[in-house]
Formats: sequence, C-alpha cells, structure tokens
Amino acid sequence: MPYADTNQRLRLITGLRTLAEYLEANPEVPAPCGTELMVFVQGSDHTQRIEIDRVASLVGTRVFVPDSFSRHYRVTRNFGPVTYSVIAIPNAVRARHDALMTYDGAVIADASEEM
Repeated sequence: MPYADTNQRLRLITGLRTLAEYLEANPEVPAPCGTELMVFVQGSDHTQRIEIDRVASLVGTRVFVPDSFSRHYRVTRNFGPVTYSVIAIPNAVRARHDALMTYDGAVIADASEEM
C-alpha cells in the first residue's frame, strides 16, 4: 500500500500540529467547521477489503457498509470535527469514474461569471 513512509508521516504530524497552533494563535484567520483526512488503499478489490478490515481493527471502529451507489468500503474514526478515513474504491467504480472523466473539459461554463 502506498502509505506515507516514516519521514512523510512525521512531516504530516508536524504540519498538523503547526496548523493547529497557528489557528489557535490567530483567531481572526478563518477555519473550517471540520475536516477529513482520507487515505486511499489500492490493489485488487479483495486486497482492499482485507486492508480496510485490518485498519478497522487498528483504529477500533467498524467498517462502513457501502451503499449501492458509491460502493466505497471505508472505515472512519472521528476526533471531534476531524475525521480520519481509510477508503477502498472497487476497481469497477474507479473505472466508471475514469471513463466519466474523459469528458472533462468538453463543456465549458460561461467565462463571464468567473471571479
């Protein structure tokens, strides 16, 4: 799985702490009401499901049973308004999304309404 290595993980943790300290010290700076950190697993559908099950046991939560539309298999843990999610997207769903994105840029919105 392409997760953060030890150095990348440390940099992420340091960055999150730095951001939290900055927002605390600068209350005039806008902040969101909540946020989500998402980790996407890769591999065969079977491998992805095994990994989600493994992470669920590590973080102490249950696996979210996917709905018939998204079919994303996920596990989440909330830390107040901060959500940590590990997500598996079935390969067929990913392929449908990739096919849809081939139309990206085919329709251009009226540029006169841009900021």
